[in-house]
Amino acid sequence: MSQSVVTIRLNGHPYQIGCGAGEEDHVANLGAEVESIMQSLIGAVGQIGEARLLAMVALILADRASAPATANNGQAAPADNEQPATPASTESEDRAAAALEDAALRIARLTSMLASDVTKP
Repeated sequence: MSQSVVTIRLNGHPYQIGCGAGEEDHVANLGAEVESIMQSLIGAVGQIGEARLLAMVALILADRASAPATANNGQAAPADNEQPATPASTESEDRAAAALEDAALRIARLTSMLASDVTKP
């Protein structure tokens, strides 16, 4: 399998990421999603250090990944090719999206408080 390299930019810094041939666009899109989340966080809490921002992005993405199981009461999420069982599933998705946004804001506020505690003498 041939190896390719994609350069993504996060918080103004370039990162070269290895991937399989043909996966370049997918990796670039993932990088753009991470950068988008990071810029939203910077808007909420400011420049608090790249490591901390990346940790917060990772938490937000992990929270999003766990949301389908939580939204389905612990049941596995339907496969991408399955149709939703009822129109109520869109309501569940809306509630899950709102919960994720609330969680992201809470994480941002907590990080801001932690950052101010760290900078106090």
